Amino acid sequence: MQQELVKIVPPGGSAFEITKGAIASINPQNCVNCGKCREMCPVGAITEQQRIICRLCPSCTSKPALTHADMVSLATEKSCTTECPLGISPQGYVNLTRAGKEIEAYRHIWDKNPLPSICGRICHHPCEQACKRGILVDEPIAIRGIKRYLTDNIDYVPGPYPKIYEETIAVIGAGPAGLAAGHTLALAGYTVTLFDGESKAGGMLNRGIPAFRLPRDVTEREIGKLVDAGLTIQLGERIGKAQAEALVKDYDAVIVAAGAPNARELPIKGCRKEGIFTALQFMERVNAGQDIWRHPGQEFTRGGEVVVIGGGNVAIDSARTAVRLGAKKVTVLCLESGADVPCHEWERREAEDEGIELLEGWAPQQFTGLHNVLQGVEFFKVSKFSKESDGKISFETDAAQSRIIPADMVIVAIGQKADDLWKIFEGKEKLFYAGDVRSNAYSVIDAMASGKEAAARADRFLRGRAEKDPLELRQLNEAPLEQKIYPAVRLKIDRPPLPVAAAAERIHSFDEVETEYAPEVIETEVLRCLQCGYQRVDAEKCIGCGVCKAVCPKGDSITMVQVGKGGAA
Repeated sequence: MQQELVKIVPPGGSAFEITKGAIASINPQNCVNCGKCREMCPVGAITEQQRIICRLCPSCTSKPALTHADMVSLATEKSCTTECPLGISPQGYVNLTRAGKEIEAYRHIWDKNPLPSICGRICHHPCEQACKRGILVDEPIAIRGIKRYLTDNIDYVPGPYPKIYEETIAVIGAGPAGLAAGHTLALAGYTVTLFDGESKAGGMLNRGIPAFRLPRDVTEREIGKLVDAGLTIQLGERIGKAQAEALVKDYDAVIVAAGAPNARELPIKGCRKEGIFTALQFMERVNAGQDIWRHPGQEFTRGGEVVVIGGGNVAIDSARTAVRLGAKKVTVLCLESGADVPCHEWERREAEDEGIELLEGWAPQQFTGLHNVLQGVEFFKVSKFSKESDGKISFETDAAQSRIIPADMVIVAIGQKADDLWKIFEGKEKLFYAGDVRSNAYSVIDAMASGKEAAARADRFLRGRAEKDPLELRQLNEAPLEQKIYPAVRLKIDRPPLPVAAAAERIHSFDEVETEYAPEVIETEVLRCLQCGYQRVDAEKCIGCGVCKAVCPKGDSITMVQVGKGGAA
């Protein structure tokens, strides 16, 4: 093969020619499929290949067998590498850990996720739902557990953010969306300042999530790393209309990630009685160490009966918190039934283990009790329920089926909304919205993804370029037949149970419920990965620049084959 001239047309730039002296080659057996090379390739010469997993024999695994057509199509339909909202390849850090590259595995996560230890605890892990081992063999890889182990035990100290551009960017809000936006822009080389009205950064991580799910020192440690790397966070800065206008004037771009600080109330008869809280009011008081049972105007039965209205994760968190505060009985009631109940299955299971009852398909009608005294809540049975794609709910009730649930306290957990202030700035050129201000970011990881997306839009605005979106590069291609995976010859190991404190003990404490896997468990768990995917170089497109080899975190997956000599560079 002779050396050849290759024409390069960079995005937004002028075409030029270079001499191709080498071609990159990726070893499918060594590749951890982190995708770093694909994201950095300037000419799009690298693609992700997904191996077909054989599932023809009924007795090969505990899962049902597939037809040949379904077996082949599944290869490119699902993958853990395409499911993370932040664009992280779980296979990347699982197999870097497997290869003994734990620091590289941590960095692989941190480059896209500034709060990895937090997500190792509270992420709803959509990647695990797409894990092909879970779909085709037995149970998915414990991806979230591996992430938690890495981020809690590896002493990774990130270097300082680079200073490349002169433009400065303000971020309003230091919650998950704002922190993700700030981290992404700081990594890109901008000077970023976050403004937040609270005394601590973290937003709903501090205000709304109970300590038994997310210890406060974990949040402080994660945010501390961002500050040490060069992210500026100004606390106690409440941003109103005048302050926002000043930021737009003083900064080259402004990202609004102010969250949804206003809880939705339930305007039904009796809603002003004492002892009725929104979930946000309730959790803020608990997290601030206030005595929740004391209220002016009503004699409360300490440790009385609590009713939680709502079926989401916030409702479950509130209910479990009430149990830890000594409630005698906690009942959760929601409009939804069956698969429509929005809380995560594992959180519901943990709540039920703690003695909490969840009643499906009930709509609150009025709060009962004489004068200002709360005695209970009347509910009608939901006879018809529907939910649109935009989240809008409609339902009908049957008054003939009613019940009154006794209550000394009620927690209303039916959602939150953004401040109307930000509507007056819509359409302003330098403003970009993230998190709950822009859409219903139902989880921490979704809010962070929204922050990253807002950061990308701000970067495109400032640089005037069409930057590659890593999420758009996550296309799956069918690997050659010789790369086929046979579960029958793979390691037969059950997924280890996550260590969880016993319900009888944990309900008396705000200590963390879930603990982490031991090192020896992690060493075995990473071996369960089927290594479904790998990266492949298109020799015709490759220009031999070598950037893929330079950024490969494993180090031995990519070689540069010299053109015309057949050797490795």
